[in-house]
Amino acid sequence: MKKKIILLVCLFFNTCVFGEEIMKVRLSDGETISGRLNLPSNKDSVPMLVVFVHGTGPNTYLNKRKIGNVEFNYYDLFAEEFNKRGIGFFTYNRRGVEIGETPPYYDKIDSTKYSKYLPLTEAEDIEAIISQLKHDKRFTNSKIALLGASEGTMIASMVADRKIEKIDALLLFGYANDNLFDIIKWQYSGKASIINLRKYFDVNRDNLISKSEYESTDSIALLGRSRIMRNAPFESLNSVKDSILDYRDFAQMTTPYFENLLKKIETDNNSWIWKNYFRVTSGWLKQHFQLEANKTRLLRIDIPIYIFHGIDDGNVPIEGVYDIQSRFRQANKTNLKCFIFEGHNHDLNYLDWPFEQKISEGLNSIFNISESLYSYNNLLNFELMEVYQKSLERFNSIISKIHDSNLKHPRS
Repeated sequence: MKKKIILLVCLFFNTCVFGEEIMKVRLSDGETISGRLNLPSNKDSVPMLVVFVHGTGPNTYLNKRKIGNVEFNYYDLFAEEFNKRGIGFFTYNRRGVEIGETPPYYDKIDSTKYSKYLPLTEAEDIEAIISQLKHDKRFTNSKIALLGASEGTMIASMVADRKIEKIDALLLFGYANDNLFDIIKWQYSGKASIINLRKYFDVNRDNLISKSEYESTDSIALLGRSRIMRNAPFESLNSVKDSILDYRDFAQMTTPYFENLLKKIETDNNSWIWKNYFRVTSGWLKQHFQLEANKTRLLRIDIPIYIFHGIDDGNVPIEGVYDIQSRFRQANKTNLKCFIFEGHNHDLNYLDWPFEQKISEGLNSIFNISESLYSYNNLLNFELMEVYQKSLERFNSIISKIHDSNLKHPRS
């Protein structure tokens, strides 16, 4: 349980980061954005740079937030942990977004410039960032890893797949395996609702909530019932009338909202989308709906890919991780490693840091894996892995040609 904060003044949770530089990045269309570069103490030798690829919506290089009485800069944790491990870390203001002074998001948005924030434009902006970093003589020999979160797992993989800028590794958390349309449809199918509620009520983890589980006097159930469900009676939620709450009950509440959202997207009702769905545009949603999904795109990428995912992720389903693992096995590809964490949500329990001053197992795994990436032996292994993968592809191609030849010219 999160600590109670009994203070009359606002707390600001901050950590000591290493060298910090604010830099301007010129984008392909002439626009400029600001970014923050955090470097370890030995600035003359940075074996690897991690570029964070944002999740959905307006984001800044700080992502300062206020929750209750606690203020924090989201990216300070990443900067400190990467710098401690000798790794440089870069974050940026998304186009059209500047740091503001108003809580809870602390951002200022130029709606005209922000309207150009689309998936393909974002990929180009990341490429511009990498290009500028690589032209800095300090980073000429630095490996580049993209750390994508949520939507960023799609954008990061697009950048790697386009091969306009060389990427050495992908680190993906809150992994989105499917196209955004299918993800949003799943979110409003009722299944996400069960995932978000089961930590309060689903004692036996069967993805069903019985009447006794819902009406339990356990402190966690009481919290969920009052804070999340607003003390709604069990009978009012059990629309299927089978004495069990499952995804079907919640689908009856959420599916009409999904259908209405699609109408607002189709009619470009950006004001409604901004206020009632998310701070994005209909253009952003429409372009995402046309994009190839990670589940096929990742198969074309041969660099090391790491996925970090929480079982209790209610934004994108854990089944997507199982699916991409299966696809890589079927394709005889060995450059994917997945890490799955019990009791972790979409952001790998990030809020444990500002509220409890601890780093979750999932986030620690990202930091530790990143440190292993730039060691000589690991880089050598990954380079050998790429050579092996290409050799395997050539071998399979030769075998396929021999097979085809035998079919055309069978032996007597």
